[in-house]
Amino acid sequence: MLKTLKRTGKLESDPVNEWKCRVLREVEGYQKKIVNEMIDIILSEVYQLLGRSYTRGFTVIIRRSTPSYLQGLLKVPTVVASRIVKSFRERKRKGLTRKDKPEYKSVMITIPNMINWRFNRVFISVLTHKGWVEIPLRVTKQFILHEGWRVSQELKLRLVGESPSLVNI
Repeated sequence: MLKTLKRTGKLESDPVNEWKCRVLREVEGYQKKIVNEMIDIILSEVYQLLGRSYTRGFTVIIRRSTPSYLQGLLKVPTVVASRIVKSFRERKRKGLTRKDKPEYKSVMITIPNMINWRFNRVFISVLTHKGWVEIPLRVTKQFILHEGWRVSQELKLRLVGESPSLVNI
């Protein structure tokens, strides 16, 4: 059986306007808020459940706190929170932590399925709570040289800077 080598590429965007930047910041804020709430809940009550059970229990809490957050994106913060808590507990057992609970600082917006985002060779469209946001791609050497590449099922965005004009994809 032949194995296909998967390589992750990093693309940058051309400058985005103020409205797109504000909408992406709101999505980033929602995700950070939800993950921090989930971390608090997981640490306050001892859950010995699977990740799927987290999603069912947290859906009600998330709907109350951020009703405009897309339903299709609820699984991502759940997975992120459970991974953060798992690694925190391991580090705490070894005595490597200084704080009582972990923090979610460097937010990466993750969109898990191709329903909520679309790829074109010129831009990426992302479905947010305010509608579709188009992020124009910067043409780089890596982008041109690797013509046979294709996108994965998952999109990860990171906003660069305090008032970003660039988005790492």
